[in-house]
Amino acid sequence: MPHINSQSPTAPLGVNSETAAHLLNSTNSSLEKDRATGHMGVPYVKAGRRVIYRLADLDEWLKANQITPRKSTSTDESEVAQGGL
Repeated sequence: MPHINSQSPTAPLGVNSETAAHLLNSTNSSLEKDRATGHMGVPYVKAGRRVIYRLADLDEWLKANQITPRKSTSTDESEVAQGGL
């Protein structure tokens, strides 16, 4: 896999599917399935027969799908213990 340095003036704007999968800690087949079904919604670009994932789009997709866990409160814990929620 090529080294990607976003600080370099010659840094790539996009990467192929295999590199995108590696960056997302996913698999190429999962990205192929996503392109066919849209189950994850990872944006990509078609350049003829080639598939390109823009690094900026991958970053935005990760930000949009980020989940920040909430700290549970004592009320939440007592409801769970009592069979609530």
